[in-house]
Amino acid sequence: MKQKPPIDDHLLRYKFPPVKEKKLSNGLTLLVIERRELPSVYVRMGIEVGEKHDPPEMKGAVEMVSQLLKKGAGARSYREIADAIDFVGGSLECSASADFFYLHGSFLKEHLQVGLELAGDMVIHPAFSPEELEKERAKILADLENEKSSPAFLAQRQMDVALYRPHPYSGHKTAESISKITRETLADLHRRYFSPAAACLAVAGDISFTEAAEQAERYFSAWQNRKSSPGEFPAPSNPANRVIYVVDRPGSEQVNITLGNRLFPTSHPDYEKAVVANKILGGGASGRLFLSLREQKGYTYGAGSSLDLFRETGGWVSSAEVRPEVTDKALEGFFEEFEKLASEPAPETELRNAKRYLIGVFPLRNEIPASIASLALRQKLYGLPEDYWDQYLVKIDAVSAEDVQTLARNYLRREQLAIVLVGDARQIAPKLKPFREVEILDLEGKRM
Repeated sequence: MKQKPPIDDHLLRYKFPPVKEKKLSNGLTLLVIERRELPSVYVRMGIEVGEKHDPPEMKGAVEMVSQLLKKGAGARSYREIADAIDFVGGSLECSASADFFYLHGSFLKEHLQVGLELAGDMVIHPAFSPEELEKERAKILADLENEKSSPAFLAQRQMDVALYRPHPYSGHKTAESISKITRETLADLHRRYFSPAAACLAVAGDISFTEAAEQAERYFSAWQNRKSSPGEFPAPSNPANRVIYVVDRPGSEQVNITLGNRLFPTSHPDYEKAVVANKILGGGASGRLFLSLREQKGYTYGAGSSLDLFRETGGWVSSAEVRPEVTDKALEGFFEEFEKLASEPAPETELRNAKRYLIGVFPLRNEIPASIASLALRQKLYGLPEDYWDQYLVKIDAVSAEDVQTLARNYLRREQLAIVLVGDARQIAPKLKPFREVEILDLEGKRM
């Protein structure tokens, strides 16, 4: 029988590639990472405008901006932009997160100028074509209707409300909010927030610092700087006591259980401790939740946890799908694992294996230009120290059993848990009598 090789106790000395930085004439920050292995270049831009900047009655507006930038810019139509990208075998996409707008793409070095010219047009001169706006509106409305059949989506939506209200992180687009968005809404968001001083462009691959700076100046210098405020948002507060929300989904044969505690922002000094603690609690098939709720108790096909962290706050969320008849037992199973993590030091072998996995997989996932550019941009947007990625694995390796226990004790607050159950309320309700206040909601999140 083959024996598994022992885990190497030597910390992998990951060295992040050198990043050269320059502030362009209009205030745009440029980051350049030279990687000459392949004749291609990856670009990624981040701008400090995210879904939290949606107008209150128009949730989904920033997402719509991101989807429409590629669908007409400058003198080019959607088809002309798509054809230009396809002709050189490149890629160029836009997306929006809670905190930031992103543009990202990849081109062979010989065609990088095509990519940057298109990217410049998209960011500086979006058309927001009324025809494309209506197409995108119809698509989003169809997606929203389909999402009502997804227990995971319904659970996440209500969990965000429970953890982050009244911060905009708690908001989600609806059919009503999407219907209110006009072309002027999108143009106003672009005027207010798309400014080079609030943006950072990372370029990684087969290119020199001088070449990257010259091309960035050429294609983005027309972008005029504007005064843009990142905005101030009301801070969420922890719930005074535990509340269970049941999203009624009549006829559902499963119950989606989601439990969350509010955590801290991405830049918090305890971030690495939370990464290790989460790996132990619910990080995959070796996590305690999976081993307990599936392997030992047989309540579910899978259970896990994740860190959902943003620029201003975040959450520690655990979930599983179970049979309705074991809903109460599964909840108790979650509580037991939370309590155990907070009250007992993690065994040495378990802690060591969690850290070895995190240390071993990080360099493998972050060796290509796309990943490197993403990390460089993340460091800049979140205001992390310049040597953060060089120190990241060192910090992971330094996490102790006491650190994990303390973090769990401070943040897995059983009496302040937000609990969301999605399933048939008639089947679930009898199982919840031993618990505190229960609120029954419909598929729109409204009290029944």
